[in-house]
Amino acid sequence: MVTTEKKIEIAKWLLDPDGTQSLPADLAVLEEKLRHYGLRKIYDELELPLAPILDEMRAKGIAVDVALLQTLSKKLEKELGVLTKAIYADAGAPFNINSPKQLSEVLFEKLGISHSGIPHRSTGAYSTDAGALEIIRERHAIVPAILKYRELFKVQSTYVAPLLELGTASKDHRIHATLHQTSTATGRLSSENPNLQNIPTGTDIAKELRAAFVAPKGKTLLSLDYSQIELRIMASVSGDPKMIEAFKNGEDIHKITAASVLNIPVDKVTKEQRQTAKTLNFGIIYGMGPQAFARTSGLSYTEAEEFIAAYFRNFSEIQQWQERTIAAARETGYVENLNGRKRWVPNIISPNQRSASEARRAAFNMPIQSLAADMLKMAMIAARRAFPDIPLILSIHDELVFEVPDGMLKKAATELRRIMESVYQLSVPVKVDVASGKNWAEIS
Repeated sequence: MVTTEKKIEIAKWLLDPDGTQSLPADLAVLEEKLRHYGLRKIYDELELPLAPILDEMRAKGIAVDVALLQTLSKKLEKELGVLTKAIYADAGAPFNINSPKQLSEVLFEKLGISHSGIPHRSTGAYSTDAGALEIIRERHAIVPAILKYRELFKVQSTYVAPLLELGTASKDHRIHATLHQTSTATGRLSSENPNLQNIPTGTDIAKELRAAFVAPKGKTLLSLDYSQIELRIMASVSGDPKMIEAFKNGEDIHKITAASVLNIPVDKVTKEQRQTAKTLNFGIIYGMGPQAFARTSGLSYTEAEEFIAAYFRNFSEIQQWQERTIAAARETGYVENLNGRKRWVPNIISPNQRSASEARRAAFNMPIQSLAADMLKMAMIAARRAFPDIPLILSIHDELVFEVPDGMLKKAATELRRIMESVYQLSVPVKVDVASGKNWAEIS
């Protein structure tokens, strides 16, 4: 049962996803506004049915191995101690490694490391953020040690220590994070206490951390993850024939992109060229320009400009769709996805160039990202109806994780995959990757 207060919260959010308006707390008035703006279907059929599912997920939680977390915490403390001593030795004296100001002084003043390519901060000191340290990684032995220290310190302070505290305090040794339904402008869910959506991945230490999230005895974690869903939506909404054909043929979209842009055979595309194309494919969704593309890909500014120009020559319908989307947003003041969800972008006609630019990026990102979010929510609702006794315990970006009795694993995997792939029809195939294991590391 969804309370009146929750209905008002959801209605206000749908009408004002960026939280810039003053709306009345009158449900009847809000529901009439929803009808007026064509948002009633999303309200009734998507967001209201989702609310109790999120409550169930929080109540159920996900099991953690407290002993494993304790072991990992001790390991991290030991490794951080070793790194700290090595950094102090290279610096010639102790200092606060976590202080950007002190770190900048040590690197660029005391050690005299070249600051070529490093931006100044408002304080006048040179930046020591991750991007800056990567630029100077090869300029002094202290830098890789600092990068490793930061990685381990973040895992320890942001994840291991809080998870250990929560897992120990919980009688059932389960983490009961809160999933927020109305906190993002695109409709995506967010998580806090703890933020499980930001649990690291891709490194050895991240794998050890994820291994602490476990399935109870007799159960298995089942992961179903939408594959390249935002790119598939971009192909579908833009109608770009080359991208649609690639997805319909089951081809590697990043290799196809690299081959098209560089005018080379697909089988000649290198790993590095594919990675550059992948960076731009996803970057286009978020309005990435040549400067950001150059910084992310390692290309020069000129090379990045040329790559983007060639991209739009080969996938011209994507650029035309972006232009149509911007034009419609300027005329109506909002942008919407295929499901009818809206986001108001009044700054798209702002004389302030920065505000207008941010609004343009939001305008052609929202129809893609928000539809991906809607599809995941539709899948959550359909899965709950099909398998009321199989708890959904995590929703991470484009992935759902279930806690499945071992004897039902095969049936659940097959049926849940079918549900997720068929819950919303695009003009390209929707693909879901399935994995199962006894802990989160085995399915990541």
